Amino acid sequence: MEQQFWQEKKSGFLGLFNQNYPGNNVVFLHCVIHEDALCKSVLYMKPVLDAVVKFVNTIRSRGLTHRQFRDFLQSVQSEYSDVLYYTKVGWLSAGCVFERVWQLKDDIVSFFHEKQCSAECEMLEDTEWLSDFSFFTDLLCHMNNLNVKIQRKNQFIDDIWAQLKAFKLKLNLFAGQLAKNDLSHFSRLNSIPSLNEEKLKNYENGLKKLHFEFERRFQVFSAIQTELDILPCLST
Repeated sequence: MEQQFWQEKKSGFLGLFNQNYPGNNVVFLHCVIHEDALCKSVLYMKPVLDAVVKFVNTIRSRGLTHRQFRDFLQSVQSEYSDVLYYTKVGWLSAGCVFERVWQLKDDIVSFFHEKQCSAECEMLEDTEWLSDFSFFTDLLCHMNNLNVKIQRKNQFIDDIWAQLKAFKLKLNLFAGQLAKNDLSHFSRLNSIPSLNEEKLKNYENGLKKLHFEFERRFQVFSAIQTELDILPCLST
């Protein structure tokens, strides 16, 4: 999708417009929601995502297992009645799926042990893997909150830019806190006993990479900051 955008920048409407009107001052903004989603690509999340999707598919793709799992959740009076499917189409999907699996992780482990299929949930009993899972769940929840905010109705572009700037500041704050072993904004990660310092450093670096990616993808907003500052005055 990103490659397609850059191709369009040269040969699509944007390219043709710039060819016909060289030196113009028109600012073209790519889809903010799409750019926000693409920022996640700098995070090495695939191994964790693959494992989470496997848990969900193992439960939901087999009718009998799925029914047994739902019955099991009901029998233990779980707050939730099912796991969620992951879809690449919805930007909020990964965060929602991660959060639900995290909330049900103990029930999932108990269920597979009861079925004598312990191998299906080995990851959920591995502290090293749980550390990564908890970090990405916390981070995706933060990103989902941003995503919801920028999709609110009746917003001007300066409102969306304000949300993006605030999130970039949060990423810097989060990275600084992790450097000091402060996990106050990562409650799930904080629940993992004996956290590996090397992993914490990796998470800190991941947040810095994410911040850089936000800066890179939304640099056009910084270029028109003066114009954006005027918009609130015009709307009053």
